[in-house]
Amino acid sequence: MTIDQLLKFAVDQGASDLHLQTGSPPMLRILGQVRELELPPLTDEQVRQAVRAIGPRAIIDDIDNAMAQGHDFSYSFPPMARFRVNLYSHLGAPGLVLRVILPGIRTVEDLHLPPVIREIAQARRGLTLMSGATGSGKSTTLAAIVDLLNSSYHLKILTLEDPIEYEHTNKKSLVSHIEVGRDTPSFEHGLRQAMRQAPDVILVGELRDAQSVQMALRAADTGHQVLATVHSSNAAQTIERILAMVPPSELAIAREQLAAALIGIISQRLTVSKSGERWPVAEVLRCDSVTAKYILEGRIADIADYITTGQRGMQTFDTHLLQLYQQGIIAGTQALSVATNVEALALAMRSPGKIKAV
Repeated sequence: MTIDQLLKFAVDQGASDLHLQTGSPPMLRILGQVRELELPPLTDEQVRQAVRAIGPRAIIDDIDNAMAQGHDFSYSFPPMARFRVNLYSHLGAPGLVLRVILPGIRTVEDLHLPPVIREIAQARRGLTLMSGATGSGKSTTLAAIVDLLNSSYHLKILTLEDPIEYEHTNKKSLVSHIEVGRDTPSFEHGLRQAMRQAPDVILVGELRDAQSVQMALRAADTGHQVLATVHSSNAAQTIERILAMVPPSELAIAREQLAAALIGIISQRLTVSKSGERWPVAEVLRCDSVTAKYILEGRIADIADYITTGQRGMQTFDTHLLQLYQQGIIAGTQALSVATNVEALALAMRSPGKIKAV
C-alpha cells in the first residue's frame, strides 16, 4: 500500500494513529489498542519514501539528521484529514507516528465534556492547564474550548503550536495561528511575539521547560487568558511538573505566580462507551483560596483530597466514571479498567455513595 492508501485506510477504520516503523508491518491504534495490519514488515527505504512523500523540504533534505533529533510536522490530506507527524529513529532506522486529526472542530457538547469545563473555559484571564497521557484527547478538548470562545465572544485568539493541529476559522473572534518552525523560529520567540499582538487568549501547545512555563505565567499574570497542555496524568502531578521545570532559585516566585494565575486543571483519560464511541473521563481542579494555599505551602498531595470534596464542580476521575456507569453510558468492566482506585470504584458501583479518596 502507498502512503496515501495507508492514510485513507487509517481514517476509514477510525484509527487515532498510524505507526510506520522499519522492520514492522504498519499498525493502527483503534479505540486505544495498537493493531497490526496484515502486510509485510516495512523496509528502511519504504519508510524513507513515506517521509519524502509527506515531509517538508527541510526534513527531506536530511532525513537522517531529522530522525536522530526527532522532528514534528503536520501533513494535510484533503478532504479526509490532517496528520500530526513525529519522525524518530529506531535502531538507526526511521519510524513515523501519524496522529489523525479529522476535519472540523468538535464542540464541548459533541465531546460530552462535563459542564464545569465550560465554566472554566469562560474565565477572562488566568491560566488553564490541560493534562493527560499521549492520545488522551488533550488537543481535541482544547480545540473545543477555543471554538467555544471563538463562537461566543469578540476576542483576539492566538494559538502557538509545534505543529498546528486544529485550524480555526473566524467566528465572532479573530484567530491567528503561529506554527513553530514556519511562522517563528522557536516557541519562546513566538510567545514573545504573541504578546505584542494584543491577544485576549493565548493557546500554547505544551509547556516543556522553564522558559515556556515562566512566559506562560507572565502572560496570565498580565491579564491574558492562557490555555496550555502539560504531559502529566492528574492535577497534582501537573502542578508538580510545572514547578519542577523552574530553577530552584526562582521556585518561590513561581509558586506565587501559579497560585495567583491558575484557573483550573482539566486532566483527561479516554474510555469507550457501550456504543463503541471514545468518551472522555475528566478530573477537574478549580483553583480557589484553598488550592492557592496548598500551592504556596508546597502541600501538593493535599490537592488530590481537596478535589474529592466536589466543590464548584470539581471531580475525580473515579467520580466521573461512576456517573458514566450509573447513566448507562459505559460498562462496569470498562469503568474499572481506567479507574484510579479500582476497589473503591467497584464498591461504589455496588452501593451508591461517595467514593473514598485514594
